[in-house]
Amino acid sequence: MARPKKARVICSTPRHRHFAPIVEENNDAIILEADEYEVLRLHDLEHLSQAEVASQMLVSRPTVTTLLNTAHQKIADALVNGKPINIVTGNCCVCEIGSSCPPEKKDSCTKKHRCAASCRHARECQSQN
Repeated sequence: MARPKKARVICSTPRHRHFAPIVEENNDAIILEADEYEVLRLHDLEHLSQAEVASQMLVSRPTVTTLLNTAHQKIADALVNGKPINIVTGNCCVCEIGSSCPPEKKDSCTKKHRCAASCRHARECQSQN
C-alpha cells in the first residue's frame, strides 16, 4: 500500500491559472499542479537550490527533483505542441502571513518564507499553538 501523499506548503495560489497559445489548435490541456508551479517558481525564477526549495515546501529534496522533472516535461510539451496549461491546486497547503504561527509569535515569527507570505514550519507552529 502506498504511503499517503504529504501536503506541500506553497506561498500562495498562482494568480494566473490558465495559459494558452493565441491560436489553440490542440484542446488537450496540460495540468500543472500548484506544487509543480511552486517548485518552478522557487527554483527557476527565485534561483533557490533544490535543498532550499525542499526546506521551504516541507518536502524532501528527491521530491523536489521529481516535481521539477515533471513540471519541466509538462511545460515543454505545452510549448512544443501548442497545448494550453491549466494550474490546479492539488495536494497543497497555502500558508498565509503568520496565520499558522502561535498567537504570541504572529508578528515576530522567525520561520516565515523568504517571500514573507507564509510560515516555513506550518505544522510545527500549529503544534505549538
